[in-house]
Amino acid sequence: MKQVIAVMTVMALVIMAPVFAIAAEKAEAQSEWTEQLAEVTPYQHINIHGAIEAEAGYSSDYNNTKESDVDLTTVELGIDVELSEWISGFFLMKWEGDDEGVFVDQGGIVLGSIETMGASLTVGKLYVPFGTYNTNLISDPLALELGETREGAAVINVATGDFYGALYTFNSAVNKVNKEDDMIDAFGAILGYAMEADHLSFYVSAGWISNLTSSGGFSGYLDENAMDVDDYSSGIAVSTFISTGDFSLIAEYVAALDSKYDAGSNDKPSAWNLEVGYDFKLLQRDANIAVSYQETDDASFLGLPQSRIAAGISCSLTEYLTLALEVSKDKDYHLTDGGSGNNAEAAVVQLAFEF
Repeated sequence: MKQVIAVMTVMALVIMAPVFAIAAEKAEAQSEWTEQLAEVTPYQHINIHGAIEAEAGYSSDYNNTKESDVDLTTVELGIDVELSEWISGFFLMKWEGDDEGVFVDQGGIVLGSIETMGASLTVGKLYVPFGTYNTNLISDPLALELGETREGAAVINVATGDFYGALYTFNSAVNKVNKEDDMIDAFGAILGYAMEADHLSFYVSAGWISNLTSSGGFSGYLDENAMDVDDYSSGIAVSTFISTGDFSLIAEYVAALDSKYDAGSNDKPSAWNLEVGYDFKLLQRDANIAVSYQETDDASFLGLPQSRIAAGISCSLTEYLTLALEVSKDKDYHLTDGGSGNNAEAAVVQLAFEF
C-alpha cells in the first residue's frame, strides 16, 4: 500500500506544472466573463462557481479484493443570482461519475436576508439544516452518510447576535408500509451559537429531525431493498467546531432516537466523528494536515463500518488548485453484529480545481 501511495503522489506532482498554467488562464478568463455578464444585466450580483475533481485511488475491501483507478470523479457548476436585497436564487448542477448523470444537486429561491434583515425563507431542493458534516479530509464523515438529508423543502432561517436557528419542513420520499403517503409530514429545527475573536473561532449547534429515515443513508438502503418503513424515526445532530491559531477541532454526533422504522428491530443507528486539523506552510503554500477517528453503532445494515481512522494532507498549489492525499482504514462490524469482522484500506490522491 505504501508503494501505491508513493507512485500516486509522484504521478500527481509530475503533471502539476502544465496544470498550474491552464488553471490560472481558465480562472482569469472566467473572472472577466463573470464581470462582463454582471455589467449588462439588471441583477445586483451574479456569482458563477464550480469544481472539477480528479482522483487516483487504491482500495482493499473486507474480502481483500484490491482495486485501483484514476478518473474524473466530480463536476459541479452553480449560479447564485441576487435580484435585490431580499430576493435571490441559486442552483448547483452536479455529476459524480455514476449512472445518475447530470442532476440538480440543490436549488431554490430565497426571500429575505440573514445579513441585513436577520431572517429569510428558502424554498426548493435543499440539504435541510440537520448536521454540519465539516471535514478537512477528502472522504465524507460517517455522520454525513447517516444523517445528510436532501429533499424538496421550505426553510426559515433566523439570526440575532451570535445566535442562529432554523425551522424546516418537507415531504419525505420514504413511505410507510401499507399506507399511501404523499404529504408534507416531516419537519425539524436547529439552534446554534457562533462567535469569532482575534485568535478564536467557535460554533456549536444542536438539531432535531422528525424523520431521519429520509436521509441519504437510510433512503438509499430502503430503495436498494425495495422496503418501506413501519413508521418514521426521529433523530438528533450535535456539532461543534473550534479553531485557535493554526489548530482546529471538529466533533459531531448523529443518532436515531428510536427504532420505529422497523417494528422487529431495536437498532438505533448512530455515528460520531472527531477530527483534529493543523494549518501550516508547505513550500510557501497554504497546507493542512488532519487526523480523524469515527465510529458508528447499530449501523451495519446500512453498510457503514463500525470504525474508521483516516489521515490526510492537502496543499493549495494556486488560488484555485488543491492537491490532497488521504489514507484510511475501516473496521467492519463483528460477524454476530451483521458484519465480516475484517478490515478495509484505501488511499486516494485528489486534484481539485475550484472557481
